[in-house]
Amino acid sequence: KQWYQRRVAITAGITTDAGYQVTLDNKSNVKTPLRNLLVLPTEALANAVAVEWDLQRDSIIFALMPLTTLCFKATDKPHEGAALVEHMTDFLRTDTVCYRAGPKEDQQLHSLEKSRWNPLTDWFSEHYHVHLALTTDIMLTPQPEQTISTIRSHLLKQHPWTLPAYHHSTTSLKSLVISMAMLDGGLSAEEAIACAYLESDYQMDRWGEVEWGHTIDKARQSADVAAAVLLVNEIRSLDGGRLQAWS
Repeated sequence: KQWYQRRVAITAGITTDAGYQVTLDNKSNVKTPLRNLLVLPTEALANAVAVEWDLQRDSIIFALMPLTTLCFKATDKPHEGAALVEHMTDFLRTDTVCYRAGPKEDQQLHSLEKSRWNPLTDWFSEHYHVHLALTTDIMLTPQPEQTISTIRSHLLKQHPWTLPAYHHSTTSLKSLVISMAMLDGGLSAEEAIACAYLESDYQMDRWGEVEWGHTIDKARQSADVAAAVLLVNEIRSLDGGRLQAWS
Protein backbone atom coordinates (compact mmCIF):
# COMPACT_ATOMS: atom_id res chain seq x y z
CA LYS A 1 0.00 0.00 0.00
CA GLN A 2 1.33 3.40 -0.98
CA TRP A 3 2.12 5.58 2.01
CA TYR A 4 2.55 9.32 2.16
CA GLN A 5 4.19 10.87 5.20
CA ARG A 6 1.49 11.94 7.59
CA ARG A 7 1.28 13.52 11.00
CA VAL A 8 0.60 10.81 13.58
CA ALA A 9 -1.06 11.73 16.88
CA ILE A 10 -2.66 10.10 19.90
CA THR A 11 -6.16 11.02 21.02
CA ALA A 12 -7.95 9.94 24.17
CA GLY A 13 -11.10 7.92 23.80
CA ILE A 14 -14.44 9.62 24.24
CA THR A 15 -15.87 7.24 26.84
CA THR A 16 -14.38 6.00 30.10
CA ASP A 17 -13.60 2.55 28.74
CA ALA A 18 -12.60 3.58 25.23
CA GLY A 19 -8.89 4.12 25.81
CA TYR A 20 -6.62 5.72 23.20
CA GLN A 21 -6.77 5.98 19.44
CA VAL A 22 -4.03 6.59 16.88
CA THR A 23 -4.95 9.27 14.36
CA LEU A 24 -3.38 10.32 11.07
CA ASP A 25 -3.46 13.97 10.03
CA ASN A 26 -5.77 14.64 13.01
CA LYS A 27 -8.69 13.22 11.05
CA SER A 28 -8.45 9.52 10.18
CA ASN A 29 -8.23 6.96 12.97
CA VAL A 30 -6.20 3.81 12.41
CA LYS A 31 -8.43 0.81 11.72
CA THR A 32 -7.70 -2.90 11.74
CA PRO A 33 -7.78 -5.18 8.68
CA LEU A 34 -11.40 -6.03 9.61
CA ARG A 35 -12.17 -2.29 9.71
CA ASN A 36 -12.55 -2.13 13.46
CA LEU A 37 -11.38 1.05 15.12
CA LEU A 38 -8.03 0.47 16.81
CA VAL A 39 -8.38 1.52 20.44
CA LEU A 40 -5.53 0.90 22.88
CA PRO A 41 -5.94 0.41 26.64
CA THR A 42 -2.95 2.54 27.74
CA GLU A 43 -1.34 5.73 26.53
CA ALA A 44 2.11 4.10 26.49
CA LEU A 45 0.83 1.38 24.17
CA ALA A 46 -0.82 3.93 21.90
CA ASN A 47 2.36 5.99 21.75
CA ALA A 48 4.41 2.94 20.81
CA VAL A 49 1.95 2.03 18.04
CA ALA A 50 2.05 5.62 16.80
CA VAL A 51 5.84 5.47 16.58
CA GLU A 52 5.59 2.43 14.31
CA TRP A 53 3.23 4.31 12.00
CA ASP A 54 5.40 7.41 12.09
CA LEU A 55 8.43 5.38 10.95
CA GLN A 56 6.71 4.25 7.73
CA ARG A 57 8.01 5.94 4.61
CA ASP A 58 7.19 5.06 0.98
CA SER A 59 5.02 2.07 1.85
CA ILE A 60 3.29 0.60 4.88
CA ILE A 61 5.19 -2.55 5.78
CA PHE A 62 3.31 -4.38 8.52
CA ALA A 63 6.14 -6.88 8.90
CA LEU A 64 8.08 -3.96 10.41
CA MET A 65 5.20 -3.02 12.72
CA PRO A 66 5.04 -5.92 15.18
CA LEU A 67 3.20 -4.08 17.95
CA THR A 68 0.55 -2.74 15.59
CA THR A 69 0.08 -6.23 14.19
CA LEU A 70 -0.37 -7.74 17.66
CA CYS A 71 -2.92 -5.08 18.57
CA PHE A 72 -4.79 -5.73 15.31
CA LYS A 73 -5.01 -9.43 16.19
CA ALA A 74 -6.17 -8.70 19.72
CA THR A 75 -8.90 -6.40 18.36
CA ASP A 76 -10.07 -8.48 15.40
CA LYS A 77 -9.82 -11.99 16.83
CA PRO A 78 -10.54 -11.86 20.56
CA HIS A 79 -12.25 -15.26 20.56
CA GLU A 80 -9.42 -17.27 19.01
CA GLY A 81 -7.52 -17.67 22.29
CA ALA A 82 -8.21 -21.39 22.66
CA ALA A 83 -6.87 -22.12 19.17
CA LEU A 84 -3.73 -20.08 19.88
CA VAL A 85 -3.18 -21.98 23.11
CA GLU A 86 -3.49 -25.35 21.37
CA HIS A 87 -0.95 -24.28 18.77
CA MET A 88 1.44 -23.15 21.51
CA THR A 89 1.17 -26.45 23.36
CA ASP A 90 2.19 -28.17 20.13
CA PHE A 91 5.49 -26.27 20.41
CA LEU A 92 5.91 -27.50 23.98
CA ARG A 93 5.68 -31.12 22.87
CA THR A 94 8.90 -30.73 20.85
CA ASP A 95 10.39 -27.64 22.47
CA THR A 96 13.83 -26.61 21.26
CA VAL A 97 15.35 -26.33 24.74
CA CYS A 98 14.30 -29.88 25.63
CA TYR A 99 16.32 -31.46 22.80
CA ARG A 100 20.04 -31.26 23.43
CA ALA A 101 23.22 -32.28 21.64
CA GLY A 102 24.72 -35.44 23.12
CA PRO A 103 28.15 -35.32 24.81
CA LYS A 104 29.54 -37.75 22.22
CA GLU A 105 27.94 -35.89 19.34
CA ASP A 106 29.36 -32.46 20.26
CA GLN A 107 30.79 -32.03 23.74
CA GLN A 108 31.23 -28.27 23.43
CA LEU A 109 27.64 -27.66 22.31
CA HIS A 110 26.37 -30.11 24.93
CA SER A 111 28.14 -28.16 27.68
CA LEU A 112 26.94 -24.84 26.29
CA GLU A 113 23.31 -25.95 26.17
CA LYS A 114 23.56 -27.35 29.68
CA SER A 115 24.96 -24.10 31.10
CA ARG A 116 22.54 -21.81 29.24
CA TRP A 117 19.36 -23.86 29.04
CA ASN A 118 19.34 -25.74 32.34
CA PRO A 119 18.68 -22.58 34.41
CA LEU A 120 15.80 -21.82 32.05
CA THR A 121 14.19 -25.27 32.21
CA ASP A 122 14.73 -25.37 35.99
CA TRP A 123 12.95 -22.00 36.35
CA PHE A 124 10.11 -23.17 34.11
CA SER A 125 9.60 -26.40 36.07
CA GLU A 126 9.64 -24.62 39.42
CA HIS A 127 7.53 -21.64 38.38
CA TYR A 128 4.71 -23.65 36.80
CA HIS A 129 5.12 -26.77 38.97
CA VAL A 130 5.64 -29.10 36.02
CA HIS A 131 8.18 -31.65 34.84
CA LEU A 132 10.01 -31.13 31.54
CA ALA A 133 11.42 -34.17 29.80
CA LEU A 134 14.93 -33.36 28.50
CA THR A 135 16.72 -35.60 26.03
CA THR A 136 19.78 -35.99 23.82
CA ASP A 137 17.96 -38.58 21.71
CA ILE A 138 17.01 -37.66 18.15
CA MET A 139 13.77 -39.63 18.55
CA LEU A 140 10.66 -37.84 19.78
CA THR A 141 10.51 -37.73 23.58
CA PRO A 142 6.98 -36.80 24.66
CA GLN A 143 6.33 -34.33 27.43
CA PRO A 144 4.12 -35.60 30.29
CA GLU A 145 0.45 -34.98 29.59
CA GLN A 146 0.16 -33.43 33.04
CA THR A 147 2.75 -30.83 31.99
CA ILE A 148 0.84 -30.08 28.79
CA SER A 149 -2.43 -29.79 30.72
CA THR A 150 -0.98 -27.49 33.38
CA ILE A 151 0.58 -25.14 30.84
CA ARG A 152 -2.59 -25.13 28.76
CA SER A 153 -4.63 -24.13 31.83
CA HIS A 154 -2.15 -21.37 32.68
CA LEU A 155 -2.33 -19.90 29.19
CA LEU A 156 -6.12 -20.06 29.02
CA LYS A 157 -6.24 -17.89 32.16
CA GLN A 158 -4.28 -15.09 30.51
CA HIS A 159 -5.95 -11.88 29.40
CA PRO A 160 -7.29 -12.17 25.80
CA TRP A 161 -5.14 -9.25 24.66
CA THR A 162 -1.95 -10.98 25.83
CA LEU A 163 -2.50 -14.29 24.02
CA PRO A 164 -1.46 -12.97 20.58
CA ALA A 165 1.77 -11.79 22.24
CA TYR A 166 2.41 -15.22 23.80
CA HIS A 167 1.64 -16.91 20.50
CA HIS A 168 3.71 -14.59 18.32
CA SER A 169 6.76 -14.78 20.57
CA THR A 170 6.44 -18.57 20.72
CA THR A 171 6.38 -18.93 16.94
CA SER A 172 9.12 -16.34 16.54
CA LEU A 173 11.45 -17.92 19.12
CA LYS A 174 10.32 -21.45 18.18
CA SER A 175 9.97 -22.28 21.86
CA LEU A 176 7.07 -22.00 24.27
CA VAL A 177 9.44 -22.50 27.20
CA ILE A 178 11.53 -19.47 26.23
CA SER A 179 8.48 -17.37 25.37
CA MET A 180 6.64 -18.02 28.64
CA ALA A 181 9.77 -17.47 30.71
CA MET A 182 10.31 -14.13 28.97
CA LEU A 183 6.71 -12.94 29.39
CA ASP A 184 6.25 -14.28 32.92
CA GLY A 185 9.42 -12.88 34.48
CA GLY A 186 12.07 -15.56 34.11
CA LEU A 187 14.08 -14.01 31.27
CA SER A 188 14.68 -10.60 29.74
CA ALA A 189 13.97 -10.17 26.03
CA GLU A 190 17.71 -10.12 25.35
CA GLU A 191 18.22 -13.34 27.30
CA ALA A 192 15.32 -14.95 25.43
CA ILE A 193 16.90 -14.11 22.07
CA ALA A 194 20.24 -15.49 23.27
CA CYS A 195 18.60 -18.75 24.35
CA ALA A 196 16.66 -19.09 21.09
CA TYR A 197 19.78 -18.48 18.98
CA LEU A 198 22.18 -20.53 21.07
CA GLU A 199 22.65 -23.34 18.54
CA SER A 200 22.73 -21.10 15.46
CA ASP A 201 25.17 -18.71 17.16
CA TYR A 202 27.35 -21.67 18.02
CA GLN A 203 27.34 -22.90 14.42
CA MET A 204 28.01 -19.39 13.13
CA ASP A 205 31.02 -19.07 15.42
CA ARG A 206 32.35 -22.31 13.95
CA TRP A 207 31.49 -21.89 10.28
CA GLY A 208 30.87 -18.18 9.79
CA GLU A 209 27.86 -16.05 8.97
CA VAL A 210 26.00 -16.26 5.66
CA GLU A 211 25.60 -12.84 4.04
CA TRP A 212 24.18 -11.01 7.07
CA GLY A 213 21.08 -13.21 7.14
CA HIS A 214 21.66 -14.32 10.72
CA THR A 215 22.05 -10.76 12.01
CA ILE A 216 18.97 -9.52 10.13
CA ASP A 217 16.82 -12.38 11.41
CA LYS A 218 17.97 -11.79 14.97
CA ALA A 219 17.22 -8.05 14.74
CA ARG A 220 13.74 -8.74 13.40
CA GLN A 221 13.01 -11.26 16.14
CA SER A 222 14.34 -8.86 18.76
CA ALA A 223 11.75 -6.31 17.61
CA ASP A 224 9.02 -8.96 17.62
CA VAL A 225 9.66 -10.11 21.17
CA ALA A 226 10.09 -6.55 22.45
CA ALA A 227 6.61 -5.78 21.09
CA ALA A 228 5.21 -8.86 22.82
CA VAL A 229 6.81 -7.90 26.15
CA LEU A 230 5.48 -4.33 25.93
CA LEU A 231 1.93 -5.47 25.15
CA VAL A 232 1.84 -7.99 28.00
CA ASN A 233 3.33 -5.56 30.51
CA GLU A 234 0.91 -2.80 29.57
CA ILE A 235 -2.12 -5.07 29.90
CA ARG A 236 -0.87 -6.23 33.29
CA SER A 237 -0.46 -2.61 34.39
CA LEU A 238 -4.23 -2.03 34.19
CA ASP A 239 -6.11 -1.85 37.46
CA GLY A 240 -8.99 -4.19 38.22
CA GLY A 241 -11.77 -2.09 36.70
CA ARG A 242 -10.00 -1.25 33.45
CA LEU A 243 -8.62 -4.77 33.16
CA GLN A 244 -12.16 -6.12 33.34
CA ALA A 245 -13.35 -3.57 30.78
CA TRP A 246 -10.77 -4.85 28.31
CA SER A 247 -11.52 -8.54 28.82
